[in-house]
Amino acid sequence: MNPPPSSTPGTAVVKKGMPPLAWVGIGCGGIILLIVIGMAVVGAMAYKGVKAAMANPAKASAQLILSTNKDLEKVSENDKTGEMTVRVKSTGEEVTLKYDDLAKGRFTVKDKDGNVSQFGMGDLSKVPAWIPRYPAAIGEASAMQTEDATQMAGMISYSTKDSAEAIEKFFNDETAKISLTSSNRSSMDVGGTHTLSLQYTGGKRELTVTAYAKAGEALNVQLVYTEKK
Repeated sequence: MNPPPSSTPGTAVVKKGMPPLAWVGIGCGGIILLIVIGMAVVGAMAYKGVKAAMANPAKASAQLILSTNKDLEKVSENDKTGEMTVRVKSTGEEVTLKYDDLAKGRFTVKDKDGNVSQFGMGDLSKVPAWIPRYPAAIGEASAMQTEDATQMAGMISYSTKDSAEAIEKFFNDETAKISLTSSNRSSMDVGGTHTLSLQYTGGKRELTVTAYAKAGEALNVQLVYTEKK
């Protein structure tokens, strides 16, 4: 039997298989696939968050109010009754409120000594002049106002006997006057509640309008605005 041929000194032995460029391609493709999967997961999570907020806008607004007030923390929530129990950190007192009442930013807490604290009562006079104010608003209140070195933000809430269509037309017309364009619109019906969400952007400003109501009830409207400095 003849001995196996020896390789020539200085010459690399090439093994059979996929060429190196192919493995590099697979590696890049794998990274791209992971990125795509990651983006899909993040997108799905964001979509679920938006869908959940639209399914229960009062709850989403209530959570927003809590997130902007460092003296308040959520103890529990009950979607069946539409209520949330909130603790006032400074006093330790707890109060159970309807999502709608908390979302409107107008509620009081009484401590064991009978002292009453008001929360969420913002100053409407500090609302920026560029925010469209609905003429048929009922019980308009500034539920939230924050400002730092980077931006000003706030939330206005009210109800109206008008329809969601009237709200949409009003804000489409008014935002066009101040060079804000519609960047997103969504509408859905969940559990007997119809929710309309409108988003407008332009320059350093952004405005989100959420209107929701059950059949036969007054329309609740929330405006969340931001203006970067």
